Amino acid sequence: MQAPAQIQAVIELLDEISDRAYPADRTMANYFKHRRYIGSKDKAVISEYFYLILRNKLCFGYLLNKVGIPPNSRRLGAVLLRHLGLRTDSYFNGQGHGPKPLSESDKKAIDLIDFADLSDAPLFVQLNVPEWLQERLQHSLGDMYESEMRASNEQATTDIRVNTLKSTVKQVSHFLKKVNLCPQKTPISPWGLRFDKRVALFGTQAFKDGWIEVQDEGSQLLALVSKVKPSQKVVDFCAGAGGKTLAMAAMMQNKGTIYACDVHSKRLAQLSKRTRRAGVHNVRTHVLSSENDKWVKKHQGAADVVLIDAPCSGTGTWRRSPDSRWNLTQADLENLLDTQYSILRSAQRLVKSGGVLLYATCSLLTDENEKQVERFLSNHEAFKAMPDYFSDLDFDQSLLDVSASQLRTYPSKTGTDGFFLAALQKTPTD
Repeated sequence: MQAPAQIQAVIELLDEISDRAYPADRTMANYFKHRRYIGSKDKAVISEYFYLILRNKLCFGYLLNKVGIPPNSRRLGAVLLRHLGLRTDSYFNGQGHGPKPLSESDKKAIDLIDFADLSDAPLFVQLNVPEWLQERLQHSLGDMYESEMRASNEQATTDIRVNTLKSTVKQVSHFLKKVNLCPQKTPISPWGLRFDKRVALFGTQAFKDGWIEVQDEGSQLLALVSKVKPSQKVVDFCAGAGGKTLAMAAMMQNKGTIYACDVHSKRLAQLSKRTRRAGVHNVRTHVLSSENDKWVKKHQGAADVVLIDAPCSGTGTWRRSPDSRWNLTQADLENLLDTQYSILRSAQRLVKSGGVLLYATCSLLTDENEKQVERFLSNHEAFKAMPDYFSDLDFDQSLLDVSASQLRTYPSKTGTDGFFLAALQKTPTD
Protein backbone atom coordinates (compact mmCIF):
# COMPACT_ATOMS: atom_id res chain seq x y z
CA MET A 1 0.00 0.00 0.00
CA GLN A 2 1.53 3.32 -1.04
CA ALA A 3 1.79 6.21 1.40
CA PRO A 4 -0.88 8.38 -0.33
CA ALA A 5 -3.34 5.47 -0.05
CA GLN A 6 -2.70 5.36 3.69
CA ILE A 7 -3.71 9.04 3.95
CA GLN A 8 -6.84 8.34 1.88
CA ALA A 9 -7.74 5.56 4.32
CA VAL A 10 -7.34 7.99 7.23
CA ILE A 11 -9.64 10.48 5.49
CA GLU A 12 -12.24 7.75 4.94
CA LEU A 13 -12.05 6.75 8.60
CA LEU A 14 -12.56 10.38 9.67
CA ASP A 15 -15.63 10.54 7.43
CA GLU A 16 -17.02 7.34 8.94
CA ILE A 17 -16.52 8.37 12.55
CA SER A 18 -18.11 11.74 11.77
CA ASP A 19 -21.15 10.20 10.05
CA ARG A 20 -21.82 7.35 12.47
CA ALA A 21 -20.31 8.52 15.78
CA TYR A 22 -19.01 4.99 16.50
CA PRO A 23 -16.02 4.58 18.82
CA ALA A 24 -12.73 4.87 16.93
CA ASP A 25 -11.59 1.31 17.64
CA ARG A 26 -14.87 -0.16 16.35
CA THR A 27 -14.78 2.12 13.32
CA MET A 28 -11.26 0.96 12.44
CA ALA A 29 -12.04 -2.71 13.08
CA ASN A 30 -15.03 -2.55 10.76
CA TYR A 31 -13.08 -0.61 8.11
CA PHE A 32 -10.23 -3.13 8.06
CA LYS A 33 -12.63 -6.09 8.17
CA HIS A 34 -14.05 -5.05 4.80
CA ARG A 35 -10.58 -4.36 3.33
CA ARG A 36 -8.61 -7.49 4.02
CA TYR A 37 -6.02 -6.49 1.44
CA ILE A 38 -4.63 -3.95 3.93
CA GLY A 39 -1.59 -5.53 5.59
CA SER A 40 -0.58 -5.30 9.23
CA LYS A 41 2.14 -2.69 8.64
CA ASP A 42 -0.26 -0.47 6.71
CA LYS A 43 -2.90 -0.90 9.44
CA ALA A 44 -0.37 0.25 12.03
CA VAL A 45 0.45 3.43 10.07
CA ILE A 46 -3.20 4.20 9.30
CA SER A 47 -4.29 3.75 12.92
CA GLU A 48 -1.38 5.86 14.17
CA TYR A 49 -2.30 8.73 11.83
CA PHE A 50 -6.03 8.38 12.57
CA TYR A 51 -5.48 8.59 16.32
CA LEU A 52 -2.99 11.43 15.93
CA ILE A 53 -5.67 13.53 14.24
CA LEU A 54 -8.27 12.61 16.86
CA ARG A 55 -5.87 13.64 19.63
CA ASN A 56 -5.13 16.97 17.95
CA LYS A 57 -8.61 17.72 16.64
CA LEU A 58 -8.90 21.12 18.32
CA CYS A 59 -5.34 22.19 17.47
CA PHE A 60 -5.67 21.23 13.81
CA GLY A 61 -9.14 22.79 13.59
CA TYR A 62 -7.86 26.01 15.16
CA LEU A 63 -5.07 26.26 12.58
CA LEU A 64 -7.47 25.66 9.70
CA ASN A 65 -9.90 28.29 10.97
CA LYS A 66 -7.02 30.73 11.40
CA VAL A 67 -6.23 30.54 7.66
CA GLY A 68 -9.90 30.93 6.80
CA ILE A 69 -11.17 27.41 6.05
CA PRO A 70 -13.28 25.22 8.36
CA PRO A 71 -12.02 21.72 9.17
CA ASN A 72 -13.17 18.64 7.28
CA SER A 73 -11.64 15.20 6.83
CA ARG A 74 -9.50 16.07 3.80
CA ARG A 75 -8.21 19.29 5.31
CA LEU A 76 -7.39 17.55 8.59
CA GLY A 77 -5.46 14.95 6.61
CA ALA A 78 -3.51 17.75 4.93
CA VAL A 79 -2.70 19.39 8.29
CA LEU A 80 -1.50 16.00 9.54
CA LEU A 81 0.99 15.91 6.67
CA ARG A 82 2.20 19.40 7.53
CA HIS A 83 2.51 18.30 11.17
CA LEU A 84 4.66 15.36 10.03
CA GLY A 85 6.82 17.64 7.87
CA LEU A 86 5.55 16.13 4.59
CA ARG A 87 4.53 17.87 1.37
CA THR A 88 0.78 17.83 0.78
CA ASP A 89 1.08 17.80 -3.03
CA SER A 90 3.10 14.57 -2.85
CA TYR A 91 0.09 12.85 -1.29
CA PHE A 92 -2.94 14.74 -2.60
CA ASN A 93 -2.29 13.89 -6.23
CA GLY A 94 -4.94 11.25 -7.02
CA GLN A 95 -2.31 8.63 -7.81
CA GLY A 96 -2.00 5.12 -6.36
CA HIS A 97 -5.42 5.25 -4.64
CA GLY A 98 -4.34 8.44 -2.88
CA PRO A 99 -6.60 11.44 -2.22
CA LYS A 100 -7.56 13.72 -5.07
CA PRO A 101 -5.65 17.03 -5.34
CA LEU A 102 -6.66 19.82 -2.99
CA SER A 103 -8.48 22.76 -4.48
CA GLU A 104 -6.19 25.69 -5.26
CA SER A 105 -7.78 27.77 -2.50
CA ASP A 106 -7.35 24.98 0.07
CA LYS A 107 -3.75 24.41 -0.96
CA LYS A 108 -2.87 28.09 -0.63
CA ALA A 109 -4.60 28.34 2.76
CA ILE A 110 -2.98 25.18 4.18
CA ASP A 111 0.46 26.33 2.97
CA LEU A 112 -0.04 29.41 5.20
CA ILE A 113 -0.48 27.32 8.37
CA ASP A 114 2.12 28.09 11.02
CA PHE A 115 2.15 25.72 13.99
CA ALA A 116 3.75 28.46 16.09
CA ASP A 117 0.32 30.14 16.08
CA LEU A 118 -0.85 27.53 18.59
CA SER A 119 1.01 29.41 21.31
CA ASP A 120 -1.65 32.14 21.00
CA ALA A 121 -4.56 29.68 21.11
CA PRO A 122 -6.74 29.32 24.22
CA LEU A 123 -5.39 26.78 26.70
CA PHE A 124 -8.23 24.30 26.10
CA VAL A 125 -7.29 24.30 22.39
CA GLN A 126 -3.59 23.77 23.10
CA LEU A 127 -4.47 20.82 25.35
CA ASN A 128 -7.22 19.47 23.07
CA VAL A 129 -9.81 19.57 25.87
CA PRO A 130 -13.50 20.21 25.16
CA GLU A 131 -14.11 23.78 26.29
CA TRP A 132 -17.06 22.89 28.52
CA LEU A 133 -14.93 20.37 30.43
CA GLN A 134 -11.92 22.60 31.08
CA GLU A 135 -13.20 24.16 34.32
CA ARG A 136 -14.24 20.80 35.78
CA LEU A 137 -10.88 19.23 34.98
CA GLN A 138 -8.94 22.22 36.33
CA HIS A 139 -10.93 22.04 39.57
CA SER A 140 -10.34 18.28 39.82
CA LEU A 141 -6.63 18.25 38.96
CA GLY A 142 -5.42 21.60 40.28
CA ASP A 143 -1.73 22.14 39.56
CA MET A 144 -1.61 18.81 37.72
CA TYR A 145 -4.12 19.93 35.07
CA GLU A 146 -1.71 20.83 32.26
CA SER A 147 0.69 17.93 32.82
CA GLU A 148 -2.15 15.40 32.96
CA MET A 149 -3.87 16.74 29.87
CA ARG A 150 -0.61 16.68 27.93
CA ALA A 151 0.00 13.10 29.09
CA SER A 152 -3.57 12.22 28.10
CA ASN A 153 -2.76 13.42 24.59
CA GLU A 154 0.14 11.01 24.15
CA GLN A 155 -0.08 7.52 22.69
CA ALA A 156 -0.80 4.92 25.34
CA THR A 157 1.51 2.02 26.03
CA THR A 158 0.36 -1.55 25.39
CA ASP A 159 0.16 -3.35 28.73
CA ILE A 160 -0.50 -7.03 29.24
CA ARG A 161 -1.41 -9.03 32.33
CA VAL A 162 0.15 -12.44 32.75
CA ASN A 163 -2.42 -15.10 33.67
CA THR A 164 -0.89 -16.70 36.76
CA LEU A 165 -3.20 -19.70 36.41
CA LYS A 166 -1.19 -20.75 33.37
CA SER A 167 2.19 -19.04 33.39
CA THR A 168 4.56 -16.58 35.06
CA VAL A 169 5.87 -13.16 34.12
CA LYS A 170 9.32 -14.65 33.59
CA GLN A 171 8.02 -17.39 31.27
CA VAL A 172 5.89 -15.01 29.21
CA SER A 173 8.68 -12.47 28.91
CA HIS A 174 11.07 -15.18 27.71
CA PHE A 175 8.54 -16.55 25.21
CA LEU A 176 7.74 -13.11 23.73
CA LYS A 177 11.42 -12.28 23.33
CA LYS A 178 11.81 -15.42 21.24
CA VAL A 179 9.28 -13.98 18.75
CA ASN A 180 11.04 -10.60 18.71
CA LEU A 181 8.69 -8.90 21.17
CA CYS A 182 10.61 -7.35 24.05
CA PRO A 183 8.37 -6.02 26.82
CA GLN A 184 9.48 -4.32 30.01
CA LYS A 185 8.16 -5.10 33.47
CA THR A 186 5.43 -2.72 34.61
CA PRO A 187 6.60 -0.59 37.56
CA ILE A 188 3.68 -1.40 39.89
CA SER A 189 1.62 -4.43 38.91
CA PRO A 190 3.34 -7.75 39.72
CA TRP A 191 1.55 -9.37 36.76
CA GLY A 192 2.25 -6.73 34.12
CA LEU A 193 4.47 -6.37 31.07
CA ARG A 194 4.61 -3.25 28.89
CA PHE A 195 5.36 -2.28 25.31
CA ASP A 196 6.07 1.37 24.49
CA LYS A 197 3.78 1.34 21.45
CA ARG A 198 0.89 -0.56 19.90
CA VAL A 199 1.75 -4.22 19.43
CA ALA A 200 -0.25 -6.91 17.65
CA LEU A 201 -0.57 -9.60 20.33
CA PHE A 202 -3.81 -11.41 19.48
CA GLY A 203 -2.03 -13.58 16.92
CA THR A 204 0.67 -14.74 19.34
CA GLN A 205 0.58 -18.24 20.81
CA ALA A 206 0.87 -16.71 24.28
CA PHE A 207 -2.48 -15.00 23.77
CA LYS A 208 -4.14 -17.97 22.05
CA ASP A 209 -3.08 -20.27 24.89
CA GLY A 210 -4.46 -17.90 27.53
CA TRP A 211 -1.14 -16.90 29.03
CA ILE A 212 -1.80 -13.19 28.65
CA GLU A 213 -4.58 -10.61 28.46
CA VAL A 214 -4.21 -7.09 27.10
CA GLN A 215 -5.01 -4.87 30.09
CA ASP A 216 -3.77 -1.45 31.19
CA GLU A 217 -1.67 -1.56 34.35
CA GLY A 218 -4.13 0.77 36.08
CA SER A 219 -6.94 -1.70 35.46
CA GLN A 220 -4.74 -4.51 36.77
CA LEU A 221 -4.25 -2.54 39.97
CA LEU A 222 -8.00 -2.27 40.52
CA ALA A 223 -8.14 -6.06 40.59
CA LEU A 224 -5.02 -6.33 42.73
CA VAL A 225 -6.33 -3.98 45.43
CA SER A 226 -9.62 -5.90 45.64
CA LYS A 227 -7.70 -8.33 47.92
CA VAL A 228 -10.02 -11.16 46.91
CA LYS A 229 -9.13 -14.59 48.29
CA PRO A 230 -9.87 -18.21 47.41
CA SER A 231 -13.31 -19.48 48.52
CA GLN A 232 -14.85 -15.99 48.73
CA LYS A 233 -18.01 -14.80 47.01
CA VAL A 234 -17.22 -11.79 44.82
CA VAL A 235 -19.38 -9.63 42.58
CA ASP A 236 -17.94 -7.65 39.66
CA PHE A 237 -21.05 -5.53 39.23
CA CYS A 238 -20.11 -3.65 36.04
CA ALA A 239 -17.94 -6.36 34.56
CA GLY A 240 -18.07 -5.36 30.89
CA ALA A 241 -15.98 -7.85 28.91
CA GLY A 242 -14.47 -9.13 32.15
CA GLY A 243 -10.84 -8.01 32.27
CA LYS A 244 -10.87 -7.44 36.04
CA THR A 245 -13.05 -10.51 36.56
CA LEU A 246 -10.34 -12.70 35.01
CA ALA A 247 -7.61 -11.05 37.08
CA MET A 248 -9.56 -11.63 40.30
CA ALA A 249 -10.28 -15.25 39.31
CA ALA A 250 -6.54 -15.83 39.06
CA MET A 251 -6.07 -14.24 42.50
CA MET A 252 -8.71 -16.65 43.86
CA GLN A 253 -6.91 -19.62 42.21
CA ASN A 254 -10.20 -20.69 40.63
CA LYS A 255 -11.76 -21.24 44.06
CA GLY A 256 -14.91 -19.58 45.36
CA THR A 257 -17.28 -17.74 43.02
CA ILE A 258 -17.17 -14.52 41.05
CA TYR A 259 -20.43 -13.19 39.69
CA ALA A 260 -19.77 -11.05 36.64
CA CYS A 261 -22.75 -8.78 36.00
CA ASP A 262 -23.48 -6.14 33.40
CA VAL A 263 -26.40 -4.60 31.52
CA HIS A 264 -24.61 -5.03 28.19
CA SER A 265 -25.19 -8.63 27.12
CA LYS A 266 -22.88 -8.44 24.08
CA ARG A 267 -19.91 -7.31 26.16
CA LEU A 268 -20.62 -9.92 28.83
CA ALA A 269 -20.90 -12.62 26.15
CA GLN A 270 -17.21 -12.09 25.34
CA LEU A 271 -16.32 -13.24 28.85
CA SER A 272 -17.30 -16.88 28.22
CA LYS A 273 -14.68 -17.12 25.44
CA ARG A 274 -12.10 -15.40 27.59
CA THR A 275 -12.69 -17.68 30.61
CA ARG A 276 -12.22 -20.80 28.46
CA ARG A 277 -8.99 -19.46 27.01
CA ALA A 278 -7.74 -18.41 30.46
CA GLY A 279 -8.66 -21.71 32.14
CA VAL A 280 -11.00 -19.93 34.57
CA HIS A 281 -13.79 -22.01 36.12
CA ASN A 282 -15.20 -19.98 39.02
CA VAL A 283 -17.01 -17.23 37.09
CA ARG A 284 -20.80 -17.01 36.77
CA THR A 285 -22.32 -14.38 34.49
CA HIS A 286 -25.62 -12.55 34.82
CA VAL A 287 -27.08 -9.98 32.43
CA LEU A 288 -28.76 -7.27 34.48
CA SER A 289 -31.97 -5.67 33.26
CA SER A 290 -30.85 -2.57 35.18
CA GLU A 291 -28.90 -1.78 38.33
CA ASN A 292 -32.09 -2.65 40.23
CA ASP A 293 -32.43 -6.14 38.72
CA LYS A 294 -34.24 -8.69 40.94
CA TRP A 295 -31.00 -10.69 40.98
CA VAL A 296 -29.56 -8.11 43.40
CA LYS A 297 -32.31 -8.67 45.96
CA LYS A 298 -31.95 -12.45 45.59
CA HIS A 299 -28.21 -12.25 46.45
CA GLN A 300 -28.58 -9.57 49.12
CA GLY A 301 -25.90 -9.72 51.83
CA ALA A 302 -24.03 -12.62 50.20
CA ALA A 303 -20.82 -11.08 48.87
CA ASP A 304 -17.48 -10.70 50.63
CA VAL A 305 -16.36 -8.15 48.03
CA VAL A 306 -18.37 -6.10 45.54
CA LEU A 307 -16.43 -4.21 42.88
CA ILE A 308 -18.22 -1.45 40.98
CA ASP A 309 -16.20 -0.18 38.01
CA ALA A 310 -18.92 2.33 37.23
CA PRO A 311 -19.81 3.72 33.80
CA CYS A 312 -18.18 7.13 33.62
CA SER A 313 -16.88 9.94 31.42
CA GLY A 314 -13.72 8.00 30.57
CA THR A 315 -11.57 11.10 31.03
CA GLY A 316 -8.84 8.87 32.45
CA THR A 317 -8.64 6.82 29.23
CA TRP A 318 -8.19 9.58 26.67
CA ARG A 319 -4.70 8.28 25.81
CA ARG A 320 -6.13 5.15 24.23
CA SER A 321 -9.63 6.46 23.34
CA PRO A 322 -9.00 10.02 22.10
CA ASP A 323 -12.34 10.15 20.30
CA SER A 324 -14.28 9.74 23.54
CA ARG A 325 -13.52 13.30 24.59
CA TRP A 326 -15.38 14.62 21.54
CA ASN A 327 -18.37 12.30 22.00
CA LEU A 328 -19.09 13.30 25.62
CA THR A 329 -21.60 16.09 26.29
CA GLN A 330 -22.50 17.95 29.45
CA ALA A 331 -25.89 16.22 29.45
CA ASP A 332 -24.13 12.85 29.16
CA LEU A 333 -22.04 13.65 32.23
CA GLU A 334 -25.05 14.65 34.32
CA ASN A 335 -26.80 11.41 33.35
CA LEU A 336 -23.69 9.43 34.27
CA LEU A 337 -23.59 11.03 37.72
CA ASP A 338 -27.17 9.92 38.34
CA THR A 339 -26.43 6.42 37.05
CA GLN A 340 -23.32 6.03 39.20
CA TYR A 341 -25.16 6.88 42.37
CA SER A 342 -28.06 4.63 41.46
CA ILE A 343 -25.65 1.74 40.91
CA LEU A 344 -23.93 2.39 44.24
CA ARG A 345 -27.26 2.54 46.05
CA SER A 346 -28.41 -0.77 44.55
CA ALA A 347 -25.17 -2.79 44.56
CA GLN A 348 -24.42 -2.03 48.21
CA ARG A 349 -27.22 -4.45 49.09
CA LEU A 350 -25.02 -7.34 47.91
CA VAL A 351 -22.35 -6.72 50.56
CA LYS A 352 -22.46 -8.94 53.62
CA SER A 353 -21.82 -7.70 57.15
CA GLY A 354 -18.12 -6.87 57.39
CA GLY A 355 -17.74 -7.11 53.63
CA VAL A 356 -16.05 -4.62 51.31
CA LEU A 357 -17.58 -2.34 48.69
CA LEU A 358 -15.12 -0.99 46.11
CA TYR A 359 -16.20 1.93 43.94
CA ALA A 360 -14.04 2.67 40.91
CA THR A 361 -14.08 4.78 37.74
CA CYS A 362 -11.70 5.54 34.89
CA SER A 363 -12.39 9.24 35.39
CA LEU A 364 -10.24 12.17 36.53
CA LEU A 365 -13.26 14.20 37.69
CA THR A 366 -13.96 14.64 41.39
CA ASP A 367 -17.69 14.85 40.61
CA GLU A 368 -17.60 11.20 39.57
CA ASN A 369 -15.18 10.10 42.28
CA GLU A 370 -14.75 11.71 45.69
CA LYS A 371 -18.08 13.52 45.59
CA GLN A 372 -19.97 10.36 44.73
CA VAL A 373 -18.37 8.55 47.66
CA GLU A 374 -19.16 11.44 50.01
CA ARG A 375 -22.76 11.45 48.85
CA PHE A 376 -23.07 7.70 49.32
CA LEU A 377 -21.56 7.66 52.82
CA SER A 378 -23.76 10.53 53.96
CA ASN A 379 -26.85 8.51 53.02
CA HIS A 380 -25.72 4.99 54.02
CA GLU A 381 -24.71 4.85 57.67
CA ALA A 382 -24.00 1.12 57.50
CA PHE A 383 -20.87 1.85 55.47
CA LYS A 384 -17.65 3.59 56.43
CA ALA A 385 -14.38 4.43 54.72
CA MET A 386 -11.42 2.08 55.35
CA PRO A 387 -8.46 4.37 56.16
CA ASP A 388 -5.87 1.57 56.42
CA TYR A 389 -7.09 -0.43 53.44
CA PHE A 390 -4.02 0.09 51.23
CA SER A 391 -1.35 -0.11 53.94
CA ASP A 392 -0.66 -3.85 53.60
CA LEU A 393 -0.48 -4.03 49.80
CA ASP A 394 2.85 -5.29 48.54
CA PHE A 395 3.75 -2.93 45.71
CA ASP A 396 5.45 0.44 45.30
CA GLN A 397 2.84 2.92 46.48
CA SER A 398 5.16 5.91 46.02
CA LEU A 399 4.10 6.05 42.36
CA LEU A 400 0.42 6.26 43.28
CA ASP A 401 -1.80 8.89 44.86
CA VAL A 402 -2.96 7.00 47.95
CA SER A 403 -4.84 8.82 50.66
CA ALA A 404 -6.78 7.14 53.45
CA SER A 405 -9.33 4.84 51.81
CA GLN A 406 -8.84 6.09 48.25
CA LEU A 407 -6.38 5.45 45.44
CA ARG A 408 -5.75 7.27 42.18
CA THR A 409 -3.60 6.58 39.14
CA TYR A 410 -2.63 9.31 36.68
CA PRO A 411 -1.37 9.19 33.07
CA SER A 412 1.62 11.47 33.75
CA LYS A 413 2.46 10.17 37.22
CA THR A 414 1.96 6.42 36.87
CA GLY A 415 2.13 5.97 33.09
CA THR A 416 -1.28 4.30 33.20
CA ASP A 417 -4.82 5.32 32.46
CA GLY A 418 -6.40 7.48 35.14
CA PHE A 419 -8.34 5.40 37.67
CA PHE A 420 -10.01 6.13 41.00
CA LEU A 421 -10.91 3.60 43.69
CA ALA A 422 -12.50 3.97 47.12
CA ALA A 423 -12.69 1.16 49.70
CA LEU A 424 -15.77 1.08 51.93
CA GLN A 425 -16.75 -1.48 54.56
CA LYS A 426 -20.17 -2.56 55.72
CA THR A 427 -20.17 -2.29 59.49
CA PRO A 428 -19.93 -5.77 61.05
CA THR A 429 -22.94 -6.82 63.14
CA ASP A 430 -22.66 -8.92 66.26
